[in-house]
Amino acid sequence: MTQPPSDPSYKLRRPGGEVDTKRVFNAPGIVVGIAIVTTLFFIAMVLAPERAVRIIEMSAGVSPQRFLQGAAANGGALNMVSPLIAHMFVHAGLLHLGLNMVWLLAFGAPVARRMGADRALQSSAAFASASMFLTLYLLSGIVGALTYIVLHANEWSILVGASGGVSGLLGALVRFAFNRSTLFGPERAKLSSLLSQPVITWSAVIVLMNVAIGVFGGALAGGANIAWEAHLGGYFFGLLTYPFFERAAQGFR
Repeated sequence: MTQPPSDPSYKLRRPGGEVDTKRVFNAPGIVVGIAIVTTLFFIAMVLAPERAVRIIEMSAGVSPQRFLQGAAANGGALNMVSPLIAHMFVHAGLLHLGLNMVWLLAFGAPVARRMGADRALQSSAAFASASMFLTLYLLSGIVGALTYIVLHANEWSILVGASGGVSGLLGALVRFAFNRSTLFGPERAKLSSLLSQPVITWSAVIVLMNVAIGVFGGALAGGANIAWEAHLGGYFFGLLTYPFFERAAQGFR
């Protein structure tokens, strides 16, 4: 009797060869948890008085000019740096939230599963791997915000949304998603090098898409500014650093 491979992703394909869609769409708890917390924060904002909402948006949103004025102008170092994370849990509307959460689940599930973050509450190794996944997500958002700050240094505009962190997960996914017979194939895909054709091709597509968003996105979004710079900052952070986070997560197994 032939034994199946030890890689957990083998379970994605049943004996008949078809993809196990239940496993594909059953995201690890850490990904679902981030989506739930972000959604609950949005609901709280909807139910809060308008004045409270404005205060939260101003204190949690990233303002390039305010950030660059330093700790003294922000009322302390904590008030200065906390928006780099807090802005990821604030969204400008239901569509903004919905799009980010859909892509969070789509990109985050395969990355978290590959890092061994499944069932994080059932073993210390999985919990540590889930912590590494969360760190990758948050740092991607931070780098995305810093990219936005650098490119809008003279502006008081406010950046909110999880797209920088979500883009970082997309960057991580690009490092391995195209090295299988199918995207959800049973084999464990090898990591692609930065100069491999899939990485270069998809990175070029993502850059062009975001530049197009920067040029035409405002008209399509009803005049709202889309922080494509944060998308690219988060994406390239995830693309460049994912192998480190994967090795760190594997070290807990």
